Amino acid sequence: MRATRLCYNYAQMSARYKPGFTIIETMLFLAVTGVLIAAILIGTGTSINIQRYRDSVSTFKAGLEQQYSDVSTVRNEVRADAVSCDTNALITTSGTLLPRGQSECVVLGRYLTIDDTVITTSTVIGNTAVAPSYTTDINELQSYNLSLLTTSTETSQLEWGARIAWPSGGVDARTPTMPRQIALLILRSPTSGLTYTFSSNDANMSLKDIVKAGDTVPGQAQQRLCVNSDGGFEGGLAVVIGSYASTASSIQVRSNDMGDASTC
Repeated sequence: MRATRLCYNYAQMSARYKPGFTIIETMLFLAVTGVLIAAILIGTGTSINIQRYRDSVSTFKAGLEQQYSDVSTVRNEVRADAVSCDTNALITTSGTLLPRGQSECVVLGRYLTIDDTVITTSTVIGNTAVAPSYTTDINELQSYNLSLLTTSTETSQLEWGARIAWPSGGVDARTPTMPRQIALLILRSPTSGLTYTFSSNDANMSLKDIVKAGDTVPGQAQQRLCVNSDGGFEGGLAVVIGSYASTASSIQVRSNDMGDASTC
């Protein structure tokens, strides 16, 4: 009888003290798991933002390169069968009309303005009354009156909230670095067929005033367009238009550690 009672008590004790997790151990496990999950989510979000930033820089660069392709492959975007073009290179469908493609005006290139996040592109039309006798291609381009073909104007934005900015250090550094705007004029000489790039830091400057020879602004100087991220981290990349740029290969992406005098 006593042996039976002892066995019964032992069975009760075994059932009462089964192995398992205490409340403190469970809370510690959940806390550690929560920290790990939070770290993974933060790391994943940062990686996504970095990739989006790099995509915005690559797309921006590709858009600038496309302008050189458009300049070398001339397209007459005027839809009318007959047009009139005055000495100011303004095209209309009234007055003395000539068949499309036979007016006094010529397609000279592309014009871009970048204002903070907005990119606007248009085709440039030129008209000159000066006899074709020039010392240089730039003298020839300066002789043209220039206008924009408004029907060709397109507007887009930098992707993922990116913004162009001034360098934060070195050459051309400014404080604050944003907002920033720039005007780019990419023209092709009708005589030689060579392409020239001119820029201004004033998007409201007249087209003729941007066409300046030499390593100056306005003119043919290098432009470093820092691209700022909207992802809460330092971007550090810039789309650089080389001085005397003439082809798409003049457009490069640079970082702060590539030997450039300016930093973003």
